[in-house]
Amino acid sequence: MRRTKAMKLTDPNYVPFWKNMAWQTRGISIGCVVVIVTAYLSLYCTNVLGLSPMLVGSLLMASKIFDSFTDLAAGYIVDNTHTRFGQGRTYEPAIICAWICTYALFCTPEKWGTTGKAIWIFIMYTMVFSVFQTLLAAAETPYYIRAFRTPEAIAKVAATGGIVLSLGCMVVSMTFPIFVARIGNTSSEWGRLVGMYAIPLALLGILRFVFVKEKEPEGSGDTEKQPEEKVHFRDILLMLRKNRYVWLLAITATVPQLVQGMAVGAYYFTSVVGNLSLYSIIQMCSIVMLLFMFAFPALMRKHSVMSLTMYSSILAIFGYLLLFLANKNVILLVIGTIVSGIATLPMSYMRPPVIMQLSDYNVSRDLPKMEASISAVVNFFVKVGGAAGSFLMGLLLQIGGYVGTAEVQTDSAVMVIRIAYGLIPAVLMLIPIICCILFRPLDEMNAEKQQ
Repeated sequence: MRRTKAMKLTDPNYVPFWKNMAWQTRGISIGCVVVIVTAYLSLYCTNVLGLSPMLVGSLLMASKIFDSFTDLAAGYIVDNTHTRFGQGRTYEPAIICAWICTYALFCTPEKWGTTGKAIWIFIMYTMVFSVFQTLLAAAETPYYIRAFRTPEAIAKVAATGGIVLSLGCMVVSMTFPIFVARIGNTSSEWGRLVGMYAIPLALLGILRFVFVKEKEPEGSGDTEKQPEEKVHFRDILLMLRKNRYVWLLAITATVPQLVQGMAVGAYYFTSVVGNLSLYSIIQMCSIVMLLFMFAFPALMRKHSVMSLTMYSSILAIFGYLLLFLANKNVILLVIGTIVSGIATLPMSYMRPPVIMQLSDYNVSRDLPKMEASISAVVNFFVKVGGAAGSFLMGLLLQIGGYVGTAEVQTDSAVMVIRIAYGLIPAVLMLIPIICCILFRPLDEMNAEKQQ
């Protein structure tokens, strides 16, 4: 029987289309920040500013380590925030500040010495990720839960978000390398290019704050904690001691970000394939991965998010091995990218329902729900993983003898880039598989509650 409009409005799992689309705007905006900075900052620093790969990797690692600790502080701040805008929604304007600093990052004056460039890169990169992106990430989950309130509604929005966010970010990831290939290797031209993206995407990013309000979270019986309850730092420490599943989620989410933090793609298509503009073709693979996102709501009726993560991680191993074997074969690179890219989808778009599980488990262990703190702990590990990836890539390039200003790289440098693009990620994907297996007892407990 077809549901009437009145029936939809009284259904707690119903999400209006306009609200769903408005929610995705900020995700698209910050996602494009990550696409540009993660994929191209290292290339900009080595090829435009003339900084050594090891120095760049060390700077990014230092910033991300600092960033990881600010996540814990941000979780504490958000969990204790109660303004007229709500808890998580209060911090949405930080997206504008993130774009301002991203623009400044790619406007580093070339006339400065190595020390001046390094300091500026560190400060701006830290502002983007350690301050503004950190606040947005910590506020995301409590805002999510209070805006949509039920796990099923959140899963629907997350599934749609995976599609919409991928499409939005894909526009940038496809067009940006084309423009990069056409501009000169000067800081002023890079700055104009980034500014062209920054203004419209900053305006897009603030729409969620304008149109999506927060509500009180759905109650969960006698165990429901009031949102005004004070959260202390010792509660976070107790959670880490009593709730081992937080560790498993954190490690599972970290591995794909470690691989992403290596940012090998731009180097691979510059030095191995020999044509950076072809990198835009690889970015188009996101279209195929979107088809998999359509299946998420149906799959989640039978499988948990962590189970889907385990299956996708197994599949990713084969995809990464194919990337290593592909060398310059673009067709094999496309196939390998599609297969390996599926591994990132569950943890990228379906994390909030898992955090809801963990917050309920906190209550069962006589702790506050602490959605923001759980998210912050996970983000802490993710940032450390990204820092390790940046440092690892810089180290590998240094060992391989990569020289950013050289027209042709040595065989050792090319081989190092191929290994970093395929073999190392394939081995790393074994880690989330193990974590997902260890997470099963909590999934089984959650399944019993829903019966």
